[in-house]
Amino acid sequence: MYVRILLGITLSLTISSIVCAEKLVDFRRDVQPVLEVRCLSCHGPDKAKNDFRVDDPDMMGDYIEPGDLESSSLWTDYLITDDPSLKMPPASDTHHEGMTAAELATIKLWIEEGADHDWFTPDPAGESETTDVAAEATTPVSELSTPYKVWLFQGLFHPAMTHLPVGLLSISLVFLVLSVFAGKSFESAAFHCLWVGALGAVMACVSGWSYAIHEGYGMSFSFSSDIDRHRWLGVILAAGSLALIPIAYQAVKGGTGNAKMKTGWFLGALVVAMCVSIVGFQGGELVYGEGHYEKEFNHLFLTDNTPPTPEATDVEAAAVEVEEVAEPEASQ
Repeated sequence: MYVRILLGITLSLTISSIVCAEKLVDFRRDVQPVLEVRCLSCHGPDKAKNDFRVDDPDMMGDYIEPGDLESSSLWTDYLITDDPSLKMPPASDTHHEGMTAAELATIKLWIEEGADHDWFTPDPAGESETTDVAAEATTPVSELSTPYKVWLFQGLFHPAMTHLPVGLLSISLVFLVLSVFAGKSFESAAFHCLWVGALGAVMACVSGWSYAIHEGYGMSFSFSSDIDRHRWLGVILAAGSLALIPIAYQAVKGGTGNAKMKTGWFLGALVVAMCVSIVGFQGGELVYGEGHYEKEFNHLFLTDNTPPTPEATDVEAAAVEVEEVAEPEASQ
C-alpha cells in the first residue's frame, strides 16, 4: 500500500518535472533574436523610446502576465492591435505589417509558457566591462550617499520642470514683439520672463541629466542618438538664455547703443525660441515615439477605421502550426 503511494508520488513529480523542462520556446534561442532584430534599436540601451527597454525584465514584466496571453498588454495593445499608431513594431520597408506571423507565434507561445526573461549580453572582449550606469544600477541603495540620493530623486521632476522654461522663454519673445507697439511695460515683462525662464532652463538641464541616469542612459554624445541630441541642445539652450540676460538688461536700462542692444536681444530671443521648439519636439518624440504627430493625424483623418471581419488571423494559424510541429519533437 505505502509502496504504491510512494511510487505514485514519485511518478507524478517526475512527470511534472519533464513537462516543465520541455518548454517549446527558449527565450535566448527563440525570443531574444526576434526582440533584437525588431525592437532593440528603439527600445534598448542606446535608445529607449517611452522609457521602455525590451532587454530589461522588470520593464517587460509591466506589460506581460506570464501564462495569461489576454491579460498581457504587450500582446493585446501593441503586437496585434488594429490601431496603426500603437502597433509595435511599426511597419518598415522590409516588413510592411510589423512582425511576421511566425515571430508573433513565437512571442505568443513564450508568454503562454511563463514568459521567462533571461537576456544574454555577449562580451566581445571576453572581459566584464561594467559602465558607470550599469554599476549604479547594481549598487545597493544603502551604499549611496545622501547627496547622491537627492541628486537622483530630483531628476524625477524633469518632465514637470521642462514646462516652465518652454512657456516663459516663448512668451518672452511675444512680449518683446508687443513692446514695439505697446511700450516699455511689455519690454519689462519680456525681460523678467527671460531671466526666470533661463533659470528654469538650467534647472531642467540639471534634472534632465539626473533623469537620464535614472532611465539607464550614460554620459555620452552621438548625433545618431535622440536622447543625446535632446539633452545637449537643452544645455546649449540654457547657456544661450543666460548669455542673453545681460544684453536684455542693457536694452531695458537704456542708454548709449540701446537700439543695437534691442536688436541683439530680439535676434537672440528668436534663436532661443527656435531652440525651445526643437528641444520640446525632441522631448515629445522621446515620450510618445518618433513621428507621433504624423501617425495620429493619419490615424484620425486618413485611415479607414472600419473594423475587420472576425476571422482567423495569420498569427493564430502560425501559432497552431508551431505547436503542431513542436509537440512531436518535444515528445521524442
